[in-house]
Amino acid sequence: MKKIFFCLLTGIILFTGCYQTKAVQYYVDPDQVFGQHYTAKDFGIWYLLSYSDNLYSSLVNETMERLPEEKQIAWDNQNGLRMPSSDTAAFMNALRTGKMPVSPEGSQFIPCWILMSAPEEDLYQFNLCYGDASGNPVIDGTHVKKVSVEKSDYTGRYEVLMQFDMRTADLWQKFTAANVHKRIAMMLGTDRLLSAPQIMCEIAGGACCVSGPEEDECYAIATVLQGNK
Repeated sequence: MKKIFFCLLTGIILFTGCYQTKAVQYYVDPDQVFGQHYTAKDFGIWYLLSYSDNLYSSLVNETMERLPEEKQIAWDNQNGLRMPSSDTAAFMNALRTGKMPVSPEGSQFIPCWILMSAPEEDLYQFNLCYGDASGNPVIDGTHVKKVSVEKSDYTGRYEVLMQFDMRTADLWQKFTAANVHKRIAMMLGTDRLLSAPQIMCEIAGGACCVSGPEEDECYAIATVLQGNK
């Protein structure tokens, strides 16, 4: 299976106020980095189902029973389902033959994967994200007012720093306050899980961040967010 799922390492949201962001100057062609054209509307922040949730474990167990042959897996309630990329296609085919449950918000789940280890180990983690009752993300990239890319002094990783517009900043503050200690999914389209950070506290001021190791990938995300809205 081709590695179609782009991953930025899972981060932690630790904002205490508003980022002073600036417009991105350095341009990277997102089509070259991601192999697909995206616009700001394709970026979304979604709910993420917990691995310990009964819906997650039931769906995974039922899907595994439909697999045509035994596959290499690593499965537990703390880390969910992980498997080599060579087995993910078979798992997805088995998943599609069953009935996908409805999410807690009344929308459909979106299955997605994230690379969990060094690329040479080729191990992916299965995730389920979902949106509101209409199937839309909580927030999409069209509500990003400012964006910049910086290298974190703390982690050494590159980060995409976002500032939401005033109306969305209020929504983001309420959402984060209601979901402290829960994980969320930051997606491009419905096939690229960029990051699955944990909300550590209520976030005021409309600040948000995607962190990852590759500079050109961060600039590509920023280019998507700042254009074609």
